[in-house]
Amino acid sequence: MGPPRGPIARIAIPLGARSVQGHRAGIVTRALAAGVDAFVGVVAVALAYAGATAAYFVLGPRTFRFPDPGFGLLLVAFLGFLVCYLALAWATTGRSYGARLLGLRVVNSRGGRLRPWVALARALLCVFIPVVLLWVVVSPENRSGADILLRSSVVYDWVSASERDAAPEADDGDEGNGGPATPGPATPGPATPGPATPGPATPGP
Repeated sequence: MGPPRGPIARIAIPLGARSVQGHRAGIVTRALAAGVDAFVGVVAVALAYAGATAAYFVLGPRTFRFPDPGFGLLLVAFLGFLVCYLALAWATTGRSYGARLLGLRVVNSRGGRLRPWVALARALLCVFIPVVLLWVVVSPENRSGADILLRSSVVYDWVSASERDAAPEADDGDEGNGGPATPGPATPGPATPGPATPGPATPGP
């Protein structure tokens, strides 16, 4: 998977990262992205708890008590959110929030988008068996256990999907916008007689 070309790539890719654009990411970058995604999951569960607490207070302010869901329920909510969040991100843009911050994208064996069931299977493996990520350390191709099983890869990619699909606009040569006029085919018209130009006399016989 080679680095993208053109003005979009020159603008979107940081200068120091162009040499690794399209290459598989290592364990450090992937672990940082996973940490960011785990933090997103914690924030999501905390916001859900805050919303439920506010709802209980509005419905019964006199008998209000802070709900105690227990660690088990919070853990299930956290893991369930991560599975849905990662599966949706990988099946659509190929990036979670952590991957976007670190300039990563999850792709299939052809460099394209994962199928929904592959994205879901990968999310289940990464959330419930996170040790599969450690295979990146010994893999010569920087692939985790989930990548080997599902034929996926995590590559450096700073170009968004909209930027990748965008094409530079051509100059239409509109004179009203100050552009150069576009010449068209010549249209033949009637000849316009002009003044006769006197020439040298030709002697006759």
